[in-house]
Formats: sequence, structure tokens, C-alpha cells
Amino acid sequence: MNYEKPDPKALTGWRIGRLIGLCILLILAVGASIAVNLIDDLKEAAIPVYLIGGALVLLGLLGMLILPVIEYRQWKYLMTDEKVEIVHGIFFVSTTIVPIVRIQHITIEQGPIYRKLGLFTVTIALASGTFQIVGLQEERAREISETLRARLYNRLEEQPAAGEESE
Repeated sequence: MNYEKPDPKALTGWRIGRLIGLCILLILAVGASIAVNLIDDLKEAAIPVYLIGGALVLLGLLGMLILPVIEYRQWKYLMTDEKVEIVHGIFFVSTTIVPIVRIQHITIEQGPIYRKLGLFTVTIALASGTFQIVGLQEERAREISETLRARLYNRLEEQPAAGEESE
């Protein structure tokens, strides 16, 4: 069985997403530092606020640089005639098996970061939840969508209708 990986540009997309989170964290840390300096009652809390803010920003920076690489190494998917298997995670690696006969609908979507990178996400919806194959080129995303649709229809045609007896 040959697992497939997301497009390498997905790594850039994940880094950009984490960079946005880091910028928000940095704004909050700077705001807390300013508040500590302006409010006299909080002057004694300045050093802990600086240390905690600095540590969080440092963690965010490391997370932006290192975690996407680990995530990309873990991320893979496999499509067979009966199922889609998705393996992902950073610290806790999850393997999700989606039976094709349970698929309710398939969506191809693109957020603002992926739009700039020319990448797409295929979302597979079941009654129990949604599952995603991320970081795909448009041609591959459409191919996956059509393949799943065709396999679903073939599997449904093979099953006997409710009330029919199988021979």
C-alpha cells in the first residue's frame, strides 16, 4: 500500500497559519507589558509578565518553525476501493479509516492561505463527522473527489436494495 503525502507547499501554509497565531500572541504579550508598566498596582508583576510573555512567544516561534515539519512527516493518506485512510498528528498520531459506503458528501475547499499557495482541501462528510485531506493541488483534489464519488456509486449499486433478497 502506497500512502500519498500532501503537496510540499502545505508546509508553507501551516507555517503561515502558525505565524498568524504568533503575531496575535505577540500583540497580547506587548499589551500585557504595556499594561504592567502603566498601572502602578501591577508594577511588581512586571518580571513574571515579561518572562511568561517571552516564553510563550519563544514557544510560538519554535512551534512555527519545527511543528510543521513534524506534521508534514506524519501526514499521509491512502485510498482503496473500500476506504480512505488518513494518518495525521504531531504528538499523538491518529489513523482514521473512512468507509466509502458511509460518505454522505465530498467538498473541495480553499482558505485564504491555501488560495495564495494554489492548494485545496478535500472534506469528506459522514454522519459521524468530517475528515479532511489537506494540501492538495487542484487537479489531485478533483481527482480524489471524482474517484470517491465513482467508488461510492459503484459500491451502492453492488449492494442489494432494502427488502430485496440476496441470492
